[in-house]
Amino acid sequence: MWGRIDRALGWLEETFVTTLLLTSSVILFVNIVARYVFNTGFVWAEELVRYEIIWMVFIGSSVAVRKGIHIGIDVLHHVLPENGKRALRIAVGVICVAFCVVLLVFSLELAMQTRSFGQRSSAMQMPFWIIQLAIPIGAALMGVRFSQKLWRDATGRHRDAKTEMLG
Repeated sequence: MWGRIDRALGWLEETFVTTLLLTSSVILFVNIVARYVFNTGFVWAEELVRYEIIWMVFIGSSVAVRKGIHIGIDVLHHVLPENGKRALRIAVGVICVAFCVVLLVFSLELAMQTRSFGQRSSAMQMPFWIIQLAIPIGAALMGVRFSQKLWRDATGRHRDAKTEMLG
């Protein structure tokens, strides 16, 4: 059951990021054509694409953690013995999960505070807290992915190649 939920969540993450990438590319292309060919443009286009990129970064970070392609420094990993490597992976996992929890809490507070102020984006007049929700949602998803990795490292269970390269 957990495997199916995990695969569904992975599919949702990747579909969301892919959709944002496609729509932002199309919007930018159409806006450039409108500006340089028809001497007009869409006032909201650049703002919307900027917010789509913010969402892509935070949701895409979860995808990167799940696939094991998140940026990392591996100098110690190469020089430590196998037991040291495992301890290092566990320590890094704990730090990453803790960071995600802190980011989730503070970014949720920020979004709710922004909501209470009624702040809106300049061109689209979208409530700004909706844009800021990318941070706590991304932090929660990354926290789930780092927790999964931490569990695998702590228990010595590793995914098979088919599950690892989901999507």
